[in-house]
Amino acid sequence: MKLILNGDYNKKLIDEISKKGLPVTHYIMYVPQNSIGSSSIFLPRSLPNWDEFNDFVQHVKQTEITPIAQIDSTCQGNFEAHVEQFHATISLMERLKHLGIKEVVVSSPNNVGFIKAKFPTFKIYLSYSQLVVSMNRAKIFFEVGADNIILHPDVARNMNTLKNFLKLPSKLGRSQESEFILPLNLGCNWGCIQWYYHHNLQSHRTISSPVFENQSEISNVKDEFDYPLLYCWKKRVEDPKRILKACWISPLDLVYYEEMGYENFLLFTNGMNTPQSISLIESYTKKTLDLDFNEFLQIPHPYGDYWPKDLANNSLIQLTPEIISEFSGKLPRNGTHTEEDLNRYYEEFSDKTPAGDLKARETLLSLIEKKLEELRKGAIGGNK
Repeated sequence: MKLILNGDYNKKLIDEISKKGLPVTHYIMYVPQNSIGSSSIFLPRSLPNWDEFNDFVQHVKQTEITPIAQIDSTCQGNFEAHVEQFHATISLMERLKHLGIKEVVVSSPNNVGFIKAKFPTFKIYLSYSQLVVSMNRAKIFFEVGADNIILHPDVARNMNTLKNFLKLPSKLGRSQESEFILPLNLGCNWGCIQWYYHHNLQSHRTISSPVFENQSEISNVKDEFDYPLLYCWKKRVEDPKRILKACWISPLDLVYYEEMGYENFLLFTNGMNTPQSISLIESYTKKTLDLDFNEFLQIPHPYGDYWPKDLANNSLIQLTPEIISEFSGKLPRNGTHTEEDLNRYYEEFSDKTPAGDLKARETLLSLIEKKLEELRKGAIGGNK
């Protein structure tokens, strides 16, 4: 098993991973102040600067962990059609190359093709934001220029499709070059209709373009990027079994994927402190679960201060080790299972799980709906 981490600029975590000899091979890190931007749904409201990025990259390079630059914007607002943007992107890639970075996470097909053509020595990972859940989609992105593909978590419980993914590189004549990577602890709603919108908003928020700067400052609506996050939390709290349907892979499940042939997995540690992150990594390494899985499950929170810190977590199903063990042990894995089959299992199992504090759920839903209504009205001076 090899783990790729996606997390914060946490030097202590890097040192502890190195000290303990944990199987972390790569670390994905956000690249600030750049012309491409990033669609990551776990970026903080206050983004780091280039000096902080440079300092962290150099720290990671002192270990055996490989840094991966995250420049996976799903949309650049057509800025890439401008010559100024083209030169800025060339400059960005040269700058990353100068720092000793050789691997990047990319999303937009035009950027995948651009980097492959202009900077062929870079290894390109296709971002999970591209929703790769089908063979044809994976095939096309390999043809465009992706070297490795981070699969979307929605496919994690479709075992037949996962088996077929592993056959694709050899069919394309690149079996020794290409790998599929499975996310482990992402708790986004299954089949989320906000998926592309959320990544698109983050992309625009993080672009630092010579064509048009400070995109995040043109709106006079506070925390205008929070709509998809609030919408998803509303659905999650209204229907607690959505936490079960989210296609996470618990430490107890990992053996099924390794037996299938998967070796590379993506862990999110954003917002976690060092001890929490180490516990997460060690749980997956040992394939054991001693803490509630809620501690490890990564669900993006809105940036605005709308509710007390623990209110959201208290509203969710509590995924104790006992519940995870029973859930994983009976989860349909072999043969062909329809969406209805899986839904039936989630429905039956959700009756066995505590659905969270009812009063907390009602309070949270009220707070969410209040903010959603404000965001639906749009800028000041719009609909009242």
